[in-house]
Amino acid sequence: MFSKITKLYHIFFRNVLTLFLFGFFFINSSFLKIDNSTDNSIRTIVIDPGHGGKDSGTMGTKRFNIYEKHVALDVSIKLGEYIKSEFPEINVIYTRKNDVFLKLNERTEIANSSNADLFISIHCDGFTNPNPSGASVFVMGMSKLKENMDVAMRENAAIYLEDNYKKTYDGFDPKSPESYIVFSLMQNTYLNQSLMFAEEVEKEFSTRAKRKSRGVKQAPFYVISRTNMPSVLIECGFLTNPKEEEYLHSKSGQEYIASAIFRAFKKYKLSFEENNDTSKSITKIKKNDHVELFNDKSQNKILYKVQIGTYLKSMLNDVSFKKIKCEETFSNGTFKYYVGSFIDKAQADILKNDMRKTGFQGAFVVAFHKDKRISIKEALDLQMKINNHE
Repeated sequence: MFSKITKLYHIFFRNVLTLFLFGFFFINSSFLKIDNSTDNSIRTIVIDPGHGGKDSGTMGTKRFNIYEKHVALDVSIKLGEYIKSEFPEINVIYTRKNDVFLKLNERTEIANSSNADLFISIHCDGFTNPNPSGASVFVMGMSKLKENMDVAMRENAAIYLEDNYKKTYDGFDPKSPESYIVFSLMQNTYLNQSLMFAEEVEKEFSTRAKRKSRGVKQAPFYVISRTNMPSVLIECGFLTNPKEEEYLHSKSGQEYIASAIFRAFKKYKLSFEENNDTSKSITKIKKNDHVELFNDKSQNKILYKVQIGTYLKSMLNDVSFKKIKCEETFSNGTFKYYVGSFIDKAQADILKNDMRKTGFQGAFVVAFHKDKRISIKEALDLQMKINNHE
């Protein structure tokens, strides 16, 4: 079946025009988002506890009457409480706050109608044997279909519990390979930001929370494919693993998971708002100073670059990329592009604003130290220590 999906996926790209018309019919105008707000802060978050009501989700080892829907709800509520406690100005919206059944499209409609700035869907994983363990973070994407399709199909299968699901979802069938081809038409407008948050969650899981991390992945989950904002789906662990099931059922385990996601959100919020604050760009640089090449003296310093995009295929031959000098990297199934290399963040901020004016509206500043990416806050703190010779 997976080979069939892959074959169909390639056929799609050879018949772009035909499938685009099909995709246009499939994707209605409610998916479009126009935001004229000048407020660059994160104002609204939608937390989506997976499953609920007649949809139990993964039932785990079946030793307990506690299933995925229960764990997802408990972790989601704790996460929301952490966010409200530290950021009372943020509007936290839950797609559900009790054990009720929601259609998948109802969950995305809640997020879209709220003009949310971030969508977090909480789930638990499951498998046919008890050995797999660990947490995963997913963003919307079509790379590595064979590896991640089984998880997407399992989560999307909640559609079968809905009345008239074929009519509601325009014939989409979670178990049909053909149905997933249209997912490649979904715009990856927010892939950059989604990956930023996903990578922070993965980092917190593997370090501070001391949980086994299965990494950041891409898969065609319906619930994060229709949102008009950065979106991630988090699998907190395997309920089919007895030891991990007990951990996810425990109060302390749920608190560790929720606090890890919360810490990731704090870092993401800070980075997002810093990169959208134009008031700090106070110095001027010449056009030909946009690219400062690496040299031996700068290797141990903090370097600031401007990330202009994240894509599922190489863009070096694209017309818009041929006009600029950029650096391409590849990881987690995505291509990332950077321009500039500065030891002064203010210069990177100016370049970021210039890149946005030229069409790269999602451009933002990232920091590196010794070839390792660090947060902007970590960079500024470290830079201060270096300047003070600490």
